Amino acid sequence: MIKKLYILCFVFVFSSNAFAQFVGKDNLSIALFYMQKTELDSAQKFIDLSINDAELNTQAKTWYYRGYIYKDLYKAREKTNKQSPYRLTAIESLHKMQAIGGEEFKESSSNMLKYLASTLYNDAVRSLNPKDYKVAISSFELYKGSMKSSNPSATFKTQDVKFKMALASMLNKHTEASAVIDTVQVLYIKELYVEILAIDGETPGANYNLATIYYNEAVELIKNMDYDSDIIELNKVQDYCIDIFLKSLPYMKKAYDLNYKRKETLLGLSNIYYGLNDIEKSDQYKKELEELEKE
Repeated sequence: MIKKLYILCFVFVFSSNAFAQFVGKDNLSIALFYMQKTELDSAQKFIDLSINDAELNTQAKTWYYRGYIYKDLYKAREKTNKQSPYRLTAIESLHKMQAIGGEEFKESSSNMLKYLASTLYNDAVRSLNPKDYKVAISSFELYKGSMKSSNPSATFKTQDVKFKMALASMLNKHTEASAVIDTVQVLYIKELYVEILAIDGETPGANYNLATIYYNEAVELIKNMDYDSDIIELNKVQDYCIDIFLKSLPYMKKAYDLNYKRKETLLGLSNIYYGLNDIEKSDQYKKELEELEKE
């Protein structure tokens, strides 16, 4: 019995030694050993040591496994963190791997980047609120970068339009609900709509909303005019208002042509032409609006 126990102990020690010899002594091999055991703290420690090793940091597999380990760290510990450092490190590592090469890791790294990109997109959508919208913007840009790495031929025209429209609409509603107009915010919203129309000039909502912003800007100036000012100053303000109405007009016309918010668009055109002192055209759109309302 004692002899059998001795033999078993010997086999165990021999097996352990053989396994220890099988695991390489370099930091990458040790990192993989701990990764397979899902001991993430140790895996992280040794994979980070690997990238500081001159012999290992030029190898695609080092950066691939670093991406893999940090992806698992993100899933285990920072899934709800919209600005997760683990996720960023995983993406950066996989980008580095792609830059080096590593054909054997191409498909797997692409799948990891797609997964990480999907979490970024979800976080971007969840962050579309007045408090977190800057996080939404950075998450969306990282999403596109990760998808582009996964699929170099990917294009984002539709996603860009949808995201920028959602962002602009959210900020626009927030600005309209505020007691004090944030001119910097309004300017940014304008820029967003201009960017959308540069991507797709046929976007109805962007045309209408940009036209409305310009129109409201002119109306506010008229409301706040100091009629006790001298005639020269009044003429300057009036000329500026006309310039703004003229900026609004083509976007409102486009929204009209696209049959977007018919009643609101007709009212907008009537008011813009009235502001431009073109009463005939103002009445034309006003009449069309009245006929529409009778239907």
